[in-house]
Amino acid sequence: MNKWMRGVVHFAVIGGMAFAGGFAAQALLHPTTVQAQLVPEDVYKDSGNSSSPQIINQGPTNLAQNVLTLSDLKNRKGISAFVNDGQPGQIFYGDNGNIRIQLGTYTGAGERGLPLIALSDSGGNVRLLFRLAGDNQSPVMIMKDNSGKDRMVMGLGIGSGTNQEPFLAVTDKDGKRKMIFGEYK
Repeated sequence: MNKWMRGVVHFAVIGGMAFAGGFAAQALLHPTTVQAQLVPEDVYKDSGNSSSPQIINQGPTNLAQNVLTLSDLKNRKGISAFVNDGQPGQIFYGDNGNIRIQLGTYTGAGERGLPLIALSDSGGNVRLLFRLAGDNQSPVMIMKDNSGKDRMVMGLGIGSGTNQEPFLAVTDKDGKRKMIFGEYK
């Protein structure tokens, strides 16, 4: 076999082995796929209760709505990132499909653009909410019970002006609020 022919054979063998190696790696390593899916523009809306952002209408939709969902084979919902009425948000789902973390800014009047972080239990119920609230954009932390009621609220004074004195309010099982210190409206 001449030198040129040996070069062609070597090239073909190396190319074939590389091709077969790619298939073998794919079969052995089982790479997970990342999928981009679209969900509706109103996926995140304020429910009217400023401390309870909720997911609304999760069906597929079109490209004009600025929503991207990243998922894999173990978590079909994964992470949804979106823009709703100019306000960004992100939702992290557990592998059971329920919401675990929400990040974003409110879209409603009076709170528009104020940031929030909501942590949910394994059932998807918001249990802890960090947010800025009021005209003075004060930091507030809200702890909720299993039924979604605010049980402990703490932060700096909410309202207009520069008064940002700390407060701590607790609500008993009967719904009676007690101020430990400060003022909370």
